[in-house]
Amino acid sequence: MALQIHIVSVIVLALVIALNIAVVLMQKDDRKLRKYLRIQATVWSTVLSMVIFTGMIFMTVAKTGFTVKIITMIAASLALITLETRRHFDLKRAKPESECFEKFRKRALRYYIFELLWIVMVGGLAPQLP
Repeated sequence: MALQIHIVSVIVLALVIALNIAVVLMQKDDRKLRKYLRIQATVWSTVLSMVIFTGMIFMTVAKTGFTVKIITMIAASLALITLETRRHFDLKRAKPESECFEKFRKRALRYYIFELLWIVMVGGLAPQLP
């Protein structure tokens, strides 16, 4: 059961990131985008916490050690946290309706794409790792 919840929460995290990419590309109003990204940060952190928590529970229940797969998943979660923290600090510094906000949009899009790539990479490699 914990593994199924873990997989579902990873899929939900990927969907949240994909939705964020779509919103960054389609939302033209800087103030609405800023408000959306600040609100969705709560959803993003909640879902990532669920992924980490269910992963820890499954690792404990299954009595697995630190295999390459587990270390890769831990590295991915640290990378996701780092990217999201950098995006959040960039959002705090960006002023809506200015040139720096356009730069923020490009950086935020890049961060979200990297986050999605990390999830896809770990999800694709996990079954083949020992």
